[in-house]
Amino acid sequence: MTDLNEIELLQKLARGDSLAFAQLVNVYHHRLLHFSMHYLNNREQARDVVQDVFSVVWEDHEKFSEVKNLSSWLFTLTKNQCLKKIEYLKVRQKHANTLQYRQLEVIKDSLAQLDTSPIIFEEINKIIKQILEKLPSQSRQIFEMSRFENKKNREIAEELNISIKTVEAAVTKSLKLLRPALKHYLPIVFF
Repeated sequence: MTDLNEIELLQKLARGDSLAFAQLVNVYHHRLLHFSMHYLNNREQARDVVQDVFSVVWEDHEKFSEVKNLSSWLFTLTKNQCLKKIEYLKVRQKHANTLQYRQLEVIKDSLAQLDTSPIIFEEINKIIKQILEKLPSQSRQIFEMSRFENKKNREIAEELNISIKTVEAAVTKSLKLLRPALKHYLPIVFF
């Protein structure tokens, strides 16, 4: 999502625009679900967290006028909802299984220390832009369509009139370049 689209989306969300909310859910649901799954290791609990996040977003949509970085804000909300869920699970598991309780403590500490500040997202975006600029134009276009427009390989291949294998190869090559450059940000970038 480009900065301009993000700014427009934030403005529409602040006004309670349901189409903007639907676009937000479409763009971020999958990412936030995987982010939650990574820490909760339970699909149902992760779905609950993401649903809670989007409920908060819709109910408090007027707060969008204060938001400067949409990704940072959403991941911070998700992080906080995960922390609440982990606290709840800790209480439930505390006496049932000491080992699981300790694992949840480690995960909670790791998640609590995770930096989801706008500065980190700006750094990540800067690194991604630098790497993408080094790619051949077709590879860059394929990667952007795949990752930023959420298009399937088949759709990209049809739109660009190339084979699916070419699309897969371009995405794989791009990811191989991005992973080492973003290794310190992997928990966030992964999503």
